Amino acid sequence: MVIAFLRRQPSYIFGLLIVGLLVWMSGTQTTQTSAPDSPFMERETKVKSFAVPEISIIDALAAIARGAVVIDVRARDVYEQGHIAGAVSVPLEELKRRAADYAKVEEQELIIYCGDGSTLGPEGTQALVDAGHANAKNLPAGYSGWKAAGHPVTPAPK
Repeated sequence: MVIAFLRRQPSYIFGLLIVGLLVWMSGTQTTQTSAPDSPFMERETKVKSFAVPEISIIDALAAIARGAVVIDVRARDVYEQGHIAGAVSVPLEELKRRAADYAKVEEQELIIYCGDGSTLGPEGTQALVDAGHANAKNLPAGYSGWKAAGHPVTPAPK
């Protein structure tokens, strides 16, 4: 009787196979290796993960109109090559040292960004949040996303 049911329901069997395959694959890990000197060797990159408040480009524009301070946490020489218009340069290490000072003005909205929004920006935002600043937000689009969206930037001097 079960076999007769399964013969009439091929999509049911196919569905069970797919679900089983997905469950099996979710429990496995894939490791790729190659020769140590191979130019195609994949490199493991350890990226710190930060669960920080974020702000979209659209919301950042509104926050800037309300008076938010935009902080570029990239190195000063990178900042000088181009940055979001009106942003101030506070390199990450300096921001970490001064995070408690920024926490004293916690009502001020702070928008923190880096080049791509996923490296230095989240780390700087985390430092401010840890210091007690409730209104610090990371711009996940970063400078590159902001510029690509056509929003105001200050280019490098010629």
